[in-house]
Amino acid sequence: MKKILKLTFVFVLAVFVSGSLFSNGLNLNGIGTKANSMGGAFIGLADDYSAVYWNPAGLTQMKDQSFTVYGSFLVPKGTYKFPEAGIDTETKSAVYPSGAIGYFKPLSDKLIIGFLGYVPAGSGAEWDGTALAALTGGHTYTWKSMIGMLTFSPVIAYKINDVVSIGATVNINYGILKLDSPGLGQYSENLTGTGYGATLGLMIKPSEKISLGLTYKTPTKVTAEGEATMTGAGLLKLTVNATAQREITWPMWFGAGIALKPMDKLTITADIQYTNWKELDKIGITYDNNVWNILFAGGATFDLNWEDRIQYRFGMEYMLSDALALRAGFYHDPTPAPVDTLKILLPQVDYNSITFGIGYNMGSLNLEFSFEYVMGKDRKCPLTSEEGMPGVHGMKILAPTVALSYRF
Repeated sequence: MKKILKLTFVFVLAVFVSGSLFSNGLNLNGIGTKANSMGGAFIGLADDYSAVYWNPAGLTQMKDQSFTVYGSFLVPKGTYKFPEAGIDTETKSAVYPSGAIGYFKPLSDKLIIGFLGYVPAGSGAEWDGTALAALTGGHTYTWKSMIGMLTFSPVIAYKINDVVSIGATVNINYGILKLDSPGLGQYSENLTGTGYGATLGLMIKPSEKISLGLTYKTPTKVTAEGEATMTGAGLLKLTVNATAQREITWPMWFGAGIALKPMDKLTITADIQYTNWKELDKIGITYDNNVWNILFAGGATFDLNWEDRIQYRFGMEYMLSDALALRAGFYHDPTPAPVDTLKILLPQVDYNSITFGIGYNMGSLNLEFSFEYVMGKDRKCPLTSEEGMPGVHGMKILAPTVALSYRF
């Protein structure tokens, strides 16, 4: 039974994480169809299931027992141009699914509990090895990466009084790292591991016209372990397989938000969100084979040298009727990566995103749609770079989402 549950969990992770690989740093740009359609400016509003991610204190606004299923479908297009090597290519075309599932139950007018399973973090890409053969002496290799995390979050929220609410989650995280790249022959690794963290939220709502939110996410360290393969290691009289281990830290995140209601039908939101990316200096690796550590560990290390970054987000919702809502938003997501560390297996560009969506309330059933167009600004890694891949790196993303919530 335990084996079946583990296989099911890994399958769900593979489906979810495979579609969640196109954000800056390692964090995704949020979850929830309503939140996404409002540009992710949701810390001060946080009035649905996605409050688990944005601000768990907002769950005290839920009055009914509810169940939610959320899905997103990412359509990315990454580009890489290196004229000096005759390279002008893009990522393989695909539609990547992702999602979340949650259940919430008010125990009283002041206390609510629940859980949400979702994907908060991921990065990676897949490229055509034939188009990159000029970088590897004419040989064709697989170029593919995935760094992601699936989180299960039990949550509790409590309304202290009519103005102040607090909330907290325990985040049980399952991380995965998959990598295929040129090395001594084809290099591959497949690592998994667990880590734990928490999210703390505060909401202050002095009136129906205004609410303020604060959210803090603790750092989460995941120690991932698994198998690495180097097909050419046999040429050095070495085993082609080794056990590998990496430590990946998703850093501290802090956000503040405000929601204003200047008129009965209109809500305006704004957030500022900070991530301590500077703490993630590199993602190193160790092998159970000492010779592998000497020969290969340096080349398999991700030297990041990232810097802390702030996102600015804005959103709005207009109620056309009691049942139909129109939403729109915008956010700016600057990359933490300096240009001289850019690599095609860990895409990092500055993003500006335009979002919009609708929500339709059918009594016990709530149906929502959103669409996001993420515009990446091309970045050029210089020829003098020692850590990165010289050339022009770009990314654009289309991301429709849908959510269905049922209130009991």
